[in-house]
Amino acid sequence: MKHFMAEPLRMLSRHLSLWRQVMRDRNVLETAKNRSLVAGAAFCIAFLLIIVRLADVMVVRSLWEPSEREATPTGVASVKAGARADILDRNGEVLATHLVTGSVYANPKVIINAEEAAAKLSGLIPDLDYKSLLKKLSSGKKGFVWVVRHISPKLQQEVNRLGIPGIYLQKDERRVYPYGPLVSHVLGYCGIDNSGLAGVEKYFDERLNHNRDPLLLSIDMRVQHIVHDELSKAVIEFSAEGGSAMVMDIKTGELLAMVSLPDYDPNLPNQNQVSATFNRNTLGTYESGSIFKIFNTAIALETGTASLTSLYDATSPIRVGRFSIKDFRGKNRVLDVREVFIHSSNIGSAKMALQFGGPIQRQYLERFGLLKAPTLELPEIGSPLVPKVWRPVTTMTVAYGYGITASPLGSIVGVAGVVTGWLRPATLLKRDLATLPAPVRILSSKTSAAIRDLMRMVVTEGTAKTANVPGYEVMGKTGSAHKTQGRGYADKAKLTSFIGVFPKSNPQYIVLLFLDNPKPTKNTHGYATGGWNAAPTGGRIIARMAPLLGVVPVIDGEAEEEMASPTTKLTSVNHIQGGLHDAD
Repeated sequence: MKHFMAEPLRMLSRHLSLWRQVMRDRNVLETAKNRSLVAGAAFCIAFLLIIVRLADVMVVRSLWEPSEREATPTGVASVKAGARADILDRNGEVLATHLVTGSVYANPKVIINAEEAAAKLSGLIPDLDYKSLLKKLSSGKKGFVWVVRHISPKLQQEVNRLGIPGIYLQKDERRVYPYGPLVSHVLGYCGIDNSGLAGVEKYFDERLNHNRDPLLLSIDMRVQHIVHDELSKAVIEFSAEGGSAMVMDIKTGELLAMVSLPDYDPNLPNQNQVSATFNRNTLGTYESGSIFKIFNTAIALETGTASLTSLYDATSPIRVGRFSIKDFRGKNRVLDVREVFIHSSNIGSAKMALQFGGPIQRQYLERFGLLKAPTLELPEIGSPLVPKVWRPVTTMTVAYGYGITASPLGSIVGVAGVVTGWLRPATLLKRDLATLPAPVRILSSKTSAAIRDLMRMVVTEGTAKTANVPGYEVMGKTGSAHKTQGRGYADKAKLTSFIGVFPKSNPQYIVLLFLDNPKPTKNTHGYATGGWNAAPTGGRIIARMAPLLGVVPVIDGEAEEEMASPTTKLTSVNHIQGGLHDAD
C-alpha cells in the first residue's frame, strides 16, 4: 500500500515543481515585458523631446530671426521697410548713408551652456562684459536677445567659427556719415537701431525710413567746408569758447552752410559730450548787440519818425535810474541817422526808438519774425526771450540789442527780410522757384534800399572795414554784447558777431557768424569786439565762397562810386565801440 501511494505522490510533487518553475518563468517574462514597455516608453518620450527641441530650434528660431524685421532687445519685432534713405547735399554729395554690417544675437532657450558661451564671446569681443552677457544668455524665458551690434567681417567669421548653439549672425545696417563732424549739427545722428535722434535724421525720420528716394538738402558742402574752416581758425586764434555761422541764399531762404562749434562726430553718438551736440545756430538764443540796430533804423525810416538827415544829440549819456546808456569812445556831438548807424551809437539808437515808441517797436519786431521761434526742418529750435512788460527803458535797450534774445537763425532771416523788404522762411531743403512759399512784404523798397546803403557804409567806412572784399560790394554790421552773468552782465565775457550781405547791387547771399567770448590778441591791439574778430572772419568766408558760387565781381571802384555821394559819403573812421557795455 505504501509502495502503491509513493509513486503518485512523487508524480504530484514533480508536477508541482514544474508548475512552480513555469510560474517563476512566467513572472520573469512578465517582468521583462514590463521593463521593455517602460524602456520603450522612455525611448519614445526622449525621442519626442528631441523632436520638440528640433522644432524649437528650427521653427521658433526662424520665427524670431529678424531677416525682414527689426528685432529689439525686448524680443518685440517690428517690420523693417528696408535700408534708410540716403541724405545728399544740393550737388549730390552723400552726407548720410547706410553700411551693411553684421550683428550677433542669441536664443537663450537653445543655449546649452550659458557660462561657456559668455566666456567665449566676451573673450573674442572686447566690448562685451562677461557678467552682463551671462545674465542675458541665462534668461531662458526669452527667445531673443542682442549680443552685439555692427561688428566687422573679421569678427563675424570668428563668431561663426565658435559654433555655439543658440548664437546667430544677422545681416544688419549701420548709419554712417562720410564727412564726420563737418555737418553734424545739420544731420544729427541715429541710434543703434537706425532711428533718428537729432537733426535732420530725427525731423525726417519717417520719411527716411519709408521713402527710398534720397533726401536732397540745401547745404553746399563746398561752402560748408569754407565756413567750418574759417570759423574753426577764428575760435582758435581768439581763444573763443565756441562759435556759430550760417550762409543763406537771400532769394530762396536755402541754407548753404550751418556750422556750430564745438561739434561732434555723428558716427560715434554715444562718445560725444552733450555740450558739443548743442546747435548754437538754432537752439541758442542770445542778446545780439548792435546787429539789432539794423531793425531799429529800419523801423524809424519805415514809420517816418526819422529820415537819413534826422539829428540826435549824442553828446552825453542817457541816465536811466542808476544806469546810463553811453557810447564808448563816442563822437560826443550831434549825429544824423547815417552817423548813428555807422558809428553804432547806442545813445542815438535809443533816442530814435523813443520817437516811434514801444508798441510800434514790438509790432515791427513781430513783423520781422523776431518774437517767436523761427521755422526750420530741425527739431532743435529755440524760442526768443521777449520782455513781458515793454517799458520805455525796454524800448531803448532793445534798440541796440539788449533786453531781448534771438537765435542766430531768427536774426539771419530777419535781416534778410529787412535788406530785401520780403520775409522768407529759411529751409534746409533744396528748392526750386516753383516750390518756394510766397514771401511776405515787411518793408517798402525805399526803406530796404536805405538800409543797404547804410550797411555798405559800415563796411567801407565803419566798424566792419575788415570784412570788405574788393569787387563784391559787401554790406554788413558788427555786434558786441556782454554775456549775462547772474542777474547782471559779465565785465569781459562778450558775444561778438558780424552779418554780411553781398553784392549790394543785387543781394544774393547773407552770412552771419558769432564768436563766444573771444579774447584780445596782439593783432587786435587789446580789443575783443566784433570789428576785430567776427568781421575779418566773415570777410575771409565771403572772399572764398563768392568766386565758388559764381558771383561776378564788379569793376574796381564801381561799388564805392555808386554808393558814395556828396550827401552820403562820410569820413573814414577807425574801429569804434559804443554802448551801455561795448558795441560795434
